[in-house]
Amino acid sequence: MPKYIDIHAHINFVAFDEDRDAVISRALEGDTWVINIGTQYDTSKKAVEMTNKYKEGVYSTIGLHPIHTSTSYHDESELGSEEKEFTSRGEIFDKNKYRELTKIGKVVGVGECGLDYYHLSPDSVEKQKKAFIDQIELANELEIPLMLHIRNSDENLNISAYQDVLEILKKYSKVKGVIHFFAGTLKDAKDFIDFGFYVSFAGVITYPPKKNDPRKINYEEIIKELPLDRIMADTDSPYVAPVPHRGKRNESVYVKDIVKKIAEIKRLDEEKVAIQILENAKKLFKI
Repeated sequence: MPKYIDIHAHINFVAFDEDRDAVISRALEGDTWVINIGTQYDTSKKAVEMTNKYKEGVYSTIGLHPIHTSTSYHDESELGSEEKEFTSRGEIFDKNKYRELTKIGKVVGVGECGLDYYHLSPDSVEKQKKAFIDQIELANELEIPLMLHIRNSDENLNISAYQDVLEILKKYSKVKGVIHFFAGTLKDAKDFIDFGFYVSFAGVITYPPKKNDPRKINYEEIIKELPLDRIMADTDSPYVAPVPHRGKRNESVYVKDIVKKIAEIKRLDEEKVAIQILENAKKLFKI
């Protein structure tokens, strides 16, 4: 068994095309298991196919990121600069196509799905909600957990993507899941935990507080208050590498630095924290 698990990575992205196998090997040799996350059909398919190269330790989720439900979004780290037209098309979630992906590799969850209010527009929100509900229904059918992406607007502080997601989950979801890269309030975290979900923290918790953060997220306060048996860690690689790797391309083996920071904040033994986080992930994803 590993010592660590990165529950949310994107080693399936084009950012790792030159050294994907080496990145996976560094993780496995560093006692770290990896769950690669789908963000649209093509990256989901890639994540699932990757699981077949490894007997254990590499898993996948399938899903449509809320940003990709609308047009005009492009990320070179995801599919490359030559794919601008393709990644901007605005995908409609096809439950049948995604269901078929479960037959070709180790799929342990649905997502990343949820709501992203960062570039807020009424039309976008309605598309996101439709795709989110469709993915909840697929997770219910497959009886596997949800990998949630939730991001608030920095401009409209009167609305909460977290509370809107929770309202939808209470209405439609029969399965549980985890919020990756948590960036909500302490109340948000407690509300999701009360509903049976887990909360995962990323490399940003190792950074000094942002002076211009409109929502004034206090990660130390949140992590101190949450029960360890409801916490996980994720890199969201290739993004947001933790200290001491900040500014570099992130990768799964760095998840240990996030676990270390969680232990420091909670003033607990790092070994104990690592063991519990691993157990949390094994329990939720049934691995």
